Amino acid sequence: MKYPKFLQKGDTIGLFAPSFGANTEPYLTRLKSAISKLKSLGFQIKETEAIFEYHFGASSTKARRASDFESLYKDPCVDFIWSVGGGEWMMDMIPLIDFETLKTYPPKFVMGYSDNTNLTFLMNTLLDSVSIYGQNLTEMGMSNWDTSLFEALEVITGIRKQQHSYPLYEAKTASSDDPLAAYQLTEKVVWRSLNHEPVLSFEGRLIGGCLDVLMLYPGLKYDQVDAFNDRYKADGIIWFLEACDLNVFGIKRGLWQLKEKGWFKHLKGIIFGRPLNGEMIIDIDQYNLTKDIFEDLNIPIIMDADFGHVPPTFTILSGAYAKITYQDGKGSITYIER
Repeated sequence: MKYPKFLQKGDTIGLFAPSFGANTEPYLTRLKSAISKLKSLGFQIKETEAIFEYHFGASSTKARRASDFESLYKDPCVDFIWSVGGGEWMMDMIPLIDFETLKTYPPKFVMGYSDNTNLTFLMNTLLDSVSIYGQNLTEMGMSNWDTSLFEALEVITGIRKQQHSYPLYEAKTASSDDPLAAYQLTEKVVWRSLNHEPVLSFEGRLIGGCLDVLMLYPGLKYDQVDAFNDRYKADGIIWFLEACDLNVFGIKRGLWQLKEKGWFKHLKGIIFGRPLNGEMIIDIDQYNLTKDIFEDLNIPIIMDADFGHVPPTFTILSGAYAKITYQDGKGSITYIER
């Protein structure tokens, strides 16, 4: 697995909008603030024009979005590529990206989450390169950074190799009129062991992202998960998964689809982030549906970890080798280069 160069002071960050652009509030103000903050920290910024635009459910045409990404990846003056936001239709630019040609270029970190799974996931499986499943750039625009954002900067600059679960998270109902407001952290963070083990520790190669996106790929020509699993079977595989729009019925359908395609091989464990729309329906919740899907695999499974659409979140090095620890409702991820 190739590790791109971590971001350093003076490096150039390429900004692109592979899904939504920051053309409406609060994202417009957040993005402008985030750019200003990064410049004040000593980074150079290269903007693609579409980051402030809108076109038919995305920032721009699929051809332009794909071209923006390829140009940043190929540009020797760009050191790091950061998505300004998530969205819904990033998948339609994927067929226009020449991944075979990108293999001939030095690897670069690509960072984002949610719809950006379309790229962060394929960077692992198609380019055999570590990517970053973490905060979209607009989140870095808040006036007073949360601890998780300081840690994000430390992860992408190579300073931080471990993140621990946070004390509190933000309720789904939280809101503010201030586009640069800090997270409203009111709910107690409790990681859960699905099988009620008081202590867990497992290591392996991380892969995953947003289930809403991942369930698009089984069986497509881009589906190289079997090869990835076989390539790293000696390491063992850890899936990290979270959901955005999917309710508990959709989550189960997505997990079933990935499992039936054979993606869950050589498993050391699975870790789930807090789902955005995982409320119980009838007698079905995220815990009993997950147990129903995976009860035959006899692997450790952690629920409600600090990543995904419910802040604060970890900054995950997707494709990296990592150690996951859990004890009594708390946990950590430690990255190990190998």
